[in-house]
Amino acid sequence: MSRSDPTWLGRYQRAMCDQAGNGQRFIEDITAKRREARRDPVNAKTPDVLHLETMRDLNIATTDAPSMEPMQLSPFEALFLNTLECLKVRDSDHHIYSHTELWQLLAVSSKQADEFALKYAAYFYYRTRGWTVKSGIKFGADFLLYSKGGPSNSHAQYSVIVRRQDTRGTVDESWQYMFALSRVCSQVRKALIVCYVDRPTAKNAGGIHENEEATVPDLTEFQISEFLIERFNPNRK
Repeated sequence: MSRSDPTWLGRYQRAMCDQAGNGQRFIEDITAKRREARRDPVNAKTPDVLHLETMRDLNIATTDAPSMEPMQLSPFEALFLNTLECLKVRDSDHHIYSHTELWQLLAVSSKQADEFALKYAAYFYYRTRGWTVKSGIKFGADFLLYSKGGPSNSHAQYSVIVRRQDTRGTVDESWQYMFALSRVCSQVRKALIVCYVDRPTAKNAGGIHENEEATVPDLTEFQISEFLIERFNPNRK
């Protein structure tokens, strides 16, 4: 579901040649052009496709820009970009958060600081290996992994659920849950990865222990192991 305002009325008016919507372009036009470019790779880099995504070519006024879909970063994306010094986070008083302050803010607000540290370690692991990592909540997973180009060029190849290493070999979820998740991944043509994270000692885990503030974990101390889960299909040759 899109988070931007609906554009159906403007598109309907344009289709009916109403003066109110005549000549205006919408976000759906960008999507249509991208799909057309994928079907015809030879002409994928035509000027119209390249320049369509600019605000000027969309005929969007400055007052209408806030109604467009904004860029939204997950807490893990924000931390990763902040680590690379590509992102600065400010509060309403224009105070710039340091990396430690940002970690404390996000870890505490998650209300599960230990789980937050494990998932960030997994996120960092996949990002540093070239994957584009997005939220997998709509498929019941923690993350989705995209190859080069990200969501704009292809569908995700893998769904990832993150679990503690000390739960390996135990029934952390019911078989019904795992079967349902595997079935969902199979239906949307994704492979399911169970990512086990072995966290360091509690003192350095980046969580909250004994009323101490959340501390930034040393990611080099985390160990990760992965298991690929595939649903058996007797009709597959």
